[in-house]
Amino acid sequence: MVTAGFNLASADYRGLRRERLQSLGAALVLGVALVAQLGVWMALHKGAAATGPRLAAMEQEVHRHEDQLRALRAGMPANALKGYEARLATYNKILEAGAFSWTGLLLELEAAVPTGVELRQIQPEPTTGRVALTGQAREFEDISRFVSALSQRPAFREVDLMSQMEVRPGPGQRGGMTFALSLIYQGQPQ
Repeated sequence: MVTAGFNLASADYRGLRRERLQSLGAALVLGVALVAQLGVWMALHKGAAATGPRLAAMEQEVHRHEDQLRALRAGMPANALKGYEARLATYNKILEAGAFSWTGLLLELEAAVPTGVELRQIQPEPTTGRVALTGQAREFEDISRFVSALSQRPAFREVDLMSQMEVRPGPGQRGGMTFALSLIYQGQPQ
């Protein structure tokens, strides 16, 4: 007698077979990933092994040059050494001044100056980044907005209002307020 719907491949058998195939596929993917990882590790290890002797040779060369420098300095008169150090400091100041970004400073100031404020003088100290500003404004609120805008710009820090003074209008002159401030411009390379 034949029973309709009787199947030797029951649902449990099919599910078990599917799980086995999925497990085999996952194991195969993990195996390939492991082989790839081993290949990368071997390549890095080989590169590090090749770099080690070169690095040791470079370190020996640096030590040799340092020893030569110490020997030269020991044989040099103290006043000549001080003269060379002074010249080196002067050259460093020249290089630092050349690295000062006038364009960056002016762009940052332009973005911060509100209407009603005119800058009359900009005096940067390129080696420290300190900048002295003088200018004129219609009223104290304009100066206050300017100081606030400068303080909010990431390129400036330590914004200090040094002085402000009311200017009485004379013949052919405007009234208002003059001011002086100091800030540190951080836009130049450190």
